[in-house]
Order: sequence, then C-alpha cells, then structure tokens
Amino acid sequence: MSKYNYNACLKAISEQHGKPPTEFLDTLVDTIEALPNDVFSRNDKYDIYSVMNGVLGPYADLLHRKAVMCEVLRVVAAFESDWDWNEGVDTGKPKSKFKKIAEETGAFQVSFDSMSTDKSLQECLDKHEGRHDVETFITAMKSNHKLAVEYCARLFRFDTTWCGTVKNKNMVISHVSRNSVEEFKSFLSVEPIVADNTENPVSNDSQHINDLVHIASNPANNFKSLKDIQNRAAKKLLVYDGDKYPTNGCAITLSLILQDAGIPVKDIYMAIELTNILRKKRNWGVIPNGSQQSGDIGTTCGTIPNHGYDHIYLVVERKGNDEMVIVDNQKNEPHTRFASGKGGKTPTKYFLRAV
Repeated sequence: MSKYNYNACLKAISEQHGKPPTEFLDTLVDTIEALPNDVFSRNDKYDIYSVMNGVLGPYADLLHRKAVMCEVLRVVAAFESDWDWNEGVDTGKPKSKFKKIAEETGAFQVSFDSMSTDKSLQECLDKHEGRHDVETFITAMKSNHKLAVEYCARLFRFDTTWCGTVKNKNMVISHVSRNSVEEFKSFLSVEPIVADNTENPVSNDSQHINDLVHIASNPANNFKSLKDIQNRAAKKLLVYDGDKYPTNGCAITLSLILQDAGIPVKDIYMAIELTNILRKKRNWGVIPNGSQQSGDIGTTCGTIPNHGYDHIYLVVERKGNDEMVIVDNQKNEPHTRFASGKGGKTPTKYFLRAV
C-alpha cells in the first residue's frame, strides 16, 4: 500500500494512455525526493524547465522545480512505454539503425549514447551499478528503477532533444498537469543547503526567536517596537543611499529587528545579502513553502540580485500553507502576505529557520 495519497497524479494522461501504476509513482517520488538540489537548480542550458516553462512555470522555488520534474517523468513514461520498466527497443525503427549504443531501453526509452552528454551521467551509472558499459546500461535501466529515474532527471537538465515525445508538442507538453505538480509538491521537500561556517561558525539563534516575534509584533511606539525600528531604519537608509523609506527598506528593517532580538548581524541593505548571511554564515536552515512557521524568515531572492523583486520579511503568524501574518518595511504593523505571491507580490522562494 502506498504511503502517498494520490489523486491528481492518478488521473488518466489521455484516452490512449490511462492512469499510472501507484508503484511507479512511489518510485518516482522517493527517487526525486532523495536527489541533491543541484539536479533541479537553475542552470545556463535550454533544459526541460525551459521547455515546460510556458505550461508549468514560472517556477516559484526549488520545491516547485522538483515537483515539475516528477510530473514530466510521469507523462514521458506514459507516452514512451505506458510506465513499463521493461520496455525494449522501438521495433518500428529500420533494422539498419539497430545499434547497441542507440538502443532505447526502459520506461523512459533512453539510449546508451546519451551518456556522452555530460560526465555526471556516467557517474550516475557508476554509482548505481559500479560500471558503465553498454550492456550494463541497457539491463540496468530496466531493472534498477531508481537509476532510471535519476538518470533521466539528470539528462533532462542538459538536453531534451533525445526525447521525441517531448519534442512533439502534441504529446508530453500538452498533457502535463499543474494539479499533479501541486500534488507532487505535497509529497516532496527541499534538502537543506549546507551552510558555510568556516569563517564564522555560529548557532543558537533559535533561542532569540520568541524575542524576535515579540518585538516585531509590538504595536507600541516605544523603544524596540516595530514603529521605533522602522523610524531608525528610515534614517539609516536615507544616509546609506538617499532612498526614502519604505522604498528598498526591507533588509535594513529586518536587520534591526534581528539586532534588537539579540541576533548579531550588521546593518544590511540588500535582501539577497541578508538572505545569504542568515543561510551561509548563521546556519539558518532552508524550509520549503508550506512548512513555514512563526519566527521564520521568508525570502524572494534567487542567486543573483533582482532589484524590484527581491524582498525579505519575518513571519509572525502562520494562517495556512500559503497565508501568513508578516512584518516588513511595507506597513507599520503586522499584515497579511501569501507565500505564493497572491495579491500582486513576488512569490517567496523559500523560508529560513534559526537552528
């Protein structure tokens, strides 16, 4: 019996291809869940995320990207093999084209010659099987189901042209489902990013979280209240670069809240810089959307600055998977924000939690 409660993922792909076996979905989720973040993170290639952006994007965060990979592989396997792990070579091809290195194998109908795309694919096969010859590849892609899922997920990050059902816009791209993506998200999580503490090893910020939330929620106009902090932030921001608060004031506001709560960060004026300091220097853990709680810090920042879209804020109360009460520079009291960006805000990429 599956440990996952599938609904949308069990809907028929098309009239020709029905609903996937639960066992296939279980293997898909368990394998994708265990892979490192770099398999799903942005890269500089035109990859499967580029192809699917119009139907399943834009991608809000890493959790979204992992779920999209699950959905793509669910539908690719339908069109390629009807989810048959043991599917063999396409017998419709001319016999003159039957070469071992080009022989399709397994549920996703991948061939050995795809391994030349990137060295990480050979490493993937070596990790699972201990060798990377053509016979091992053909056999293992049928028998080792976790290998098949991981190999195809990695291959799709470098190239999609090998997959005819992805190239054909009437097939995979026309049958993926946003509802299935949302359901896959509920089964997945994001691997915490390991903090780099070699220069400044710190911890125990969690002991200050109650003070952090109390200060941010204080409606009074006295020292260490939100209004007092915003007044101080406005003065610092004006001196720093001439901006008139609240414009570009989220990072310095949160910096002062952290300082007043006993968490020793410097005055920081860029949301991406504060995000990186909390994550890499102060060892705050990465928490996926939907798992946030009071005291977590939400960030919309990616890997490079994106002026006008970068934002950082403090959660003071969780209302649900999406709705929260938060504190930032935009109002002088706690107010509602949605992790999804509902209401015209930038979607939150992930949350940070003190450890």
